[in-house]
Amino acid sequence: MRRSLVAVVAVAAACAARPRPALVTTAETTGYARTGRYEEAIRLCRDFARAYDRVRCDQIGATGEGRSILALHVGRGDRPAIYFQGGIHAGEIEGKDAGFRFVRDLLDGVVVPGALDAVDLVFVPVVNPDGHERFGPNNRPNQRGPAEMGFRTNDARLNLNRDYAKAETPEMQALLRAFLRYRPVLLVDLHTTDGAKYEHDISINIAPRAPRADRLEVTAGELAAYTVKRLTELGHLPVSFYPSFVTGDDPSSGFEIAEAPPRFSHAYAGVRSRLGMLVETHSWRTYRERAESTYHALQAIFEAAQRHAGEWARAEAAADQADQRLGGSDVPLVWDTGPHTTEIDFRGYAYTRTHSEISGRDWIVFDEHKPEIWRVPLHDQLIPKVTIHVPRAGYVIDGGFAPMVAAVLDHHGLRYAKLAGQPRLVVDAFRATKVSYQPPFEGHTPAVPDGSWQPETRTLELGSIFVPIDQPGARLVLHLLEPELPDSLTQWGMFNAAFERKEYMEPYVAEQVARDMLAADPSLRAAFDAALAADPQLAASPARRLEWFYRRHPSWDERVNLVPVYRLQAPPPAPPPAPPR
Repeated sequence: MRRSLVAVVAVAAACAARPRPALVTTAETTGYARTGRYEEAIRLCRDFARAYDRVRCDQIGATGEGRSILALHVGRGDRPAIYFQGGIHAGEIEGKDAGFRFVRDLLDGVVVPGALDAVDLVFVPVVNPDGHERFGPNNRPNQRGPAEMGFRTNDARLNLNRDYAKAETPEMQALLRAFLRYRPVLLVDLHTTDGAKYEHDISINIAPRAPRADRLEVTAGELAAYTVKRLTELGHLPVSFYPSFVTGDDPSSGFEIAEAPPRFSHAYAGVRSRLGMLVETHSWRTYRERAESTYHALQAIFEAAQRHAGEWARAEAAADQADQRLGGSDVPLVWDTGPHTTEIDFRGYAYTRTHSEISGRDWIVFDEHKPEIWRVPLHDQLIPKVTIHVPRAGYVIDGGFAPMVAAVLDHHGLRYAKLAGQPRLVVDAFRATKVSYQPPFEGHTPAVPDGSWQPETRTLELGSIFVPIDQPGARLVLHLLEPELPDSLTQWGMFNAAFERKEYMEPYVAEQVARDMLAADPSLRAAFDAALAADPQLAASPARRLEWFYRRHPSWDERVNLVPVYRLQAPPPAPPPAPPR
């Protein structure tokens, strides 16, 4: 027994004497000339877990090429969590280097002492490891340093910060699992912006931003205001909007605030009734400066969290409850820029315009040796562009499309139920009168339908699912399923097969069918003549003239242009109970 005790004491002494792993990045050791490869992020994550109590290095997923995606988790798991991530665009990588330095200093009490008594921390240093390892000096031509960096997209050339809603990449599915696992009260995404040359070094973009009945945007605005104020005190030049000109290469056009759709990280958090923040350092600052402004942004955020994270959690819980009561109400979900502007002082540089013999257009040249104040408009009003009348009960996805939709809902942790048999239900159905296909984007052919919701009685296909609206995340349900919204599965092209004709009538058959229809219904002649008079393109097209009759014939497929998502004003009948065994 005594021998065992001595052995335990000896092991403990050896562990205590073991030096702490070096928790310093390549960026720090090279004076921010370089950033390390991904293997350094893996090593640091594991070394932090070995060096400190209550610190874990969690694998939250894997990339398409099989690299681990890691999260550094600090805390007990029973307090509000502040989640921040770097490298979703892997060339914009100061979030990784500043993040490791900040976590080290936070754990050592060098910065925001006591913050970890109030909140937990989750840090994903590199969201996009495959893009990170597409390493080279020329991946960011609009950026100063580091000497080499990663690439914007993942291995499948998809932009992960366009994937939060459709959730089709393994990296995004890992992030959504982490979102559900850690339940952060604040999601912070660390980036570098492109754009013009100017003095401002960082922008703070908050979500939600547009007015909501639950007033969560007020809480978000208070956090943004504090972060901007604190960054200013720490010697930075922050702005509270994304500093991209309303008209490209025209500083006089000014800037605008916006409410982004949930394909973007911070906007996704807002749609999930959580606080979201997009931090964008300015690409023309040096890498050292960008890492410093990122570090100070995290400092300001944790200072605010130390005092207010509990309030944020209560505001979000109230927003969750409000989301569950959206059924039957009108909810604005897409916002446009209104006419109101405020003239602001923006710290830019003198610039000239000359006509370029190369491009044939005007070329703007900024002189970084001549700072000047631009008096420009800030378009600071948001007005509703698309308002959704929310169904009282929820949505049904018809059977053939249900497995694909269910997989997306699963990634987001949204609730649904499979319907038994083929129930016949009164629904509101959306039939497209026109579908506009957009240029390819993120591997999809986006489809924007014109149409309207109309009541119908339909017999559903086997395997249909019901998605109730009375659940946390109801706003995301609307964004995914309402065809008029830009991040709907409809507009991402997931239902494009519903807009394609699959059966045809030969012209010689249609000629006879048209004559039979006219003979059976003399009033059809007047309707046909009126259609020809009203539509010159119809009158000029033999194929369209025959299709006019085909669409009115019983053989026409009535499901063409029918979006396979139906609104329900009352819940579907519950499945019968299983027979006793």
